[in-house]
Amino acid sequence: MEQTTITVTKSNGDKVPFDANKIREALKHSGARPEQIEEALQLVRYNLYDGISTHKIYQTAYRVLRKRSHHAAGRYRLKKAMLELGPSGYPFEKFVGKLLDAQGYSTLVDQIVQGACITHEVDVVARKQNKQIMVECKYHSDNKRKSDVKVALYIHSRFLDVSKAWKKEQQGTSVQYEGMLVTNTRFSDDATQFAECAGLQLVSWDYPS
Repeated sequence: MEQTTITVTKSNGDKVPFDANKIREALKHSGARPEQIEEALQLVRYNLYDGISTHKIYQTAYRVLRKRSHHAAGRYRLKKAMLELGPSGYPFEKFVGKLLDAQGYSTLVDQIVQGACITHEVDVVARKQNKQIMVECKYHSDNKRKSDVKVALYIHSRFLDVSKAWKKEQQGTSVQYEGMLVTNTRFSDDATQFAECAGLQLVSWDYPS
């Protein structure tokens, strides 16, 4: 059956053409070896039908990785694993802190920070050399939920208050201050548009690409 005749149903209900290259890239990023990737793709193709869900495709490919490589299977399962960090958002905050630790930052999780106007509960404060970041984490247990522009606006306004106080405290230094918003799902288009304009860093499942 031709690849273009098969449609795949995404988690949000959208229908898209089946694209083997997307699966191949996801498997490659998981660390799977070429022969494991081809074995998984062969099984996926064998089980294809029109309207198949992305979740079903994921399960099919995961079965192969689970048998062949626990390491690759764990990486391939990362998105689902993050959805299981809940129900509270605190484990996700700790996870984000550990990611920044691995990049050489010194991090503090769940902090009370005095801004210029009010105090703020900040999920992660990260510092490396002359850079200091205020990180806010938005965890969703439903992968269909997106963080919209209202969230980005709110976090950016809080960052402006916090950074104003930081600049006053560390006056005369060359420290750069940045705001960051991290989610385990996705951002809406207007959220990314605002963040790119305002200078707010965003990290989600698919952003930056």
